[in-house]
Amino acid sequence: MAGMDELLASRPDLARLTALVTAAWPEHADYLHKSYAVRTPALLDTSDEVAKVVLQLAGDHAGKVAADYRWLCEVIREEELNFARTDAYRYSTFAETNANVYSDDVFMERYMHGLLFSHVLWYMHISSLQFFLSRLAARVQPGGKLMEVGSGHGLLIYLALTKLGLSEAVAWDISAVSLDQTRAALGQLGMGDRARYAIQDMHRIEQGSEQFDLIILSHLLEHLEQPVDALQKIRHAVAKGGYLFVNIPLNAPMPDHLQLLGDPAEVVTMIEAGGFRVLEIASHTTQGTPLPRALKRRTAVTCSVIAEPV
Repeated sequence: MAGMDELLASRPDLARLTALVTAAWPEHADYLHKSYAVRTPALLDTSDEVAKVVLQLAGDHAGKVAADYRWLCEVIREEELNFARTDAYRYSTFAETNANVYSDDVFMERYMHGLLFSHVLWYMHISSLQFFLSRLAARVQPGGKLMEVGSGHGLLIYLALTKLGLSEAVAWDISAVSLDQTRAALGQLGMGDRARYAIQDMHRIEQGSEQFDLIILSHLLEHLEQPVDALQKIRHAVAKGGYLFVNIPLNAPMPDHLQLLGDPAEVVTMIEAGGFRVLEIASHTTQGTPLPRALKRRTAVTCSVIAEPV
């Protein structure tokens, strides 16, 4: 296994991010070393590129974001222990997650901070980002329009505009506060004038509404009580020749996850029930563990899907 210094050589932004996190959490260095060691040179380069973006978003608060990343990992550890004991996620309704997670402003700030750095530090997250960039680049035509539901930090919108050549973006959310966060993030990244924002419930989309060449549902469906209904509604918003991109986790206990999926086949079933044909699916595991072992151990996996409406 190559040493940490060797892996980070010529990757200054990944090195800076690593230094910030290990300063806040020295014991995490071994985890990060293992995460980087299983990455290909191309994936390490992608990691460095994305690290530059997340550090720009963290700005002057990067030290606090690093501390909140540690806090998030500790929260997830509690959720994993509950999952091991109960074989279920903690909550099963949106009312529960809204009351215990989304309505707690302090919790949500720390949660979003931690997730920002996870895009780079967790193997399954950076691997899914590389899949997004490499596989959609072969399909999406430059100059088109994309929309993301629940766009959070705006990272996928930013990458679609800058790397995939799409020209216009729309962010949908049911929360004005969340939309403001996306607006601020894209503004920091210089993309504020290329995006629009709308409060929109996926379950209330009407046929004949605005259509998009690419729709992104990244780490969203697992938060919904009725994900199939949401997919059935949104399929009409995919333009002819357009695509749906989905990231959805398996066996991933988090404070606000409702839908527990245990196998990639269950993901395909959900997407197909929503009125889509799956064109490609890839599974990204924790620390690059072989998929059969990850499924047997029930460790977290992110499934990335490219689909088209039937």
